[in-house]
Amino acid sequence: MKLNAREQLVLVVVLVILVWVGGIVAFIKPSIDAVRDASNTLSDKEMELATKQQIIKDDENLDEDVEKAYAKATETANIFYPRMIQHKAATIMQAELDLDNDIKNGYEVQNLDLALSNLGASTVNRYVYIPSNVQTNLDTIVSKVTPAEGEAVIVQNNINMTAYSFSFNFTTTKKDLMQFLANLQSNEHKSIVVNGLNIGDVGENKEDTEWSGSMSLTMYMVPELPKVEEVDKKDDAAKVDAVAE
Repeated sequence: MKLNAREQLVLVVVLVILVWVGGIVAFIKPSIDAVRDASNTLSDKEMELATKQQIIKDDENLDEDVEKAYAKATETANIFYPRMIQHKAATIMQAELDLDNDIKNGYEVQNLDLALSNLGASTVNRYVYIPSNVQTNLDTIVSKVTPAEGEAVIVQNNINMTAYSFSFNFTTTKKDLMQFLANLQSNEHKSIVVNGLNIGDVGENKEDTEWSGSMSLTMYMVPELPKVEEVDKKDDAAKVDAVAE
């Protein structure tokens, strides 16, 4: 069948359109998709690069930060006695009770029957102090505590700490007993805590008045912190072992 000029023109236009559409489908669209995928990959890599650059920047002073954190942890740990055997703990307690009277602020608390528990765990409560201000309803909902103004309240997540428990009857003077109690607060290690104190008769209640009674205390301890360089050596050794395996 012979086509006239108009039909031939229409046919040519249709063929051109089909070729154009086919070119888009076969070549141009995949190229556009590839460009879009490459752009997305570039964006992801740029974000990853920015994240890693921030990590590197944050770690610029890592050694200094580690030293500061270690110093802070050591300062806190020094409040407590290091973990020790039972005999050494008894010796330390006896030394605390009988500080040489020849030195300033010396005293003597004579224990009559010192009893010492086995090494165990003692629960330490976490406290948070609420200052003397009025809480809003939102504050109360968030904190889930409603303490009185200026009150220290126990919060969750208590700590179990290694400890020895002591109990004994004693004789001493009022002055020496008060000095012993004050010394517990001024010691380098401040982790001996008086749990109970009973005095039979205060008498005239003068500085040299003889007192007798009973007392119970707890000595809290923490493990000694390893040196930073020791931890680094262990990490290096572990890496070597991992590579060897």
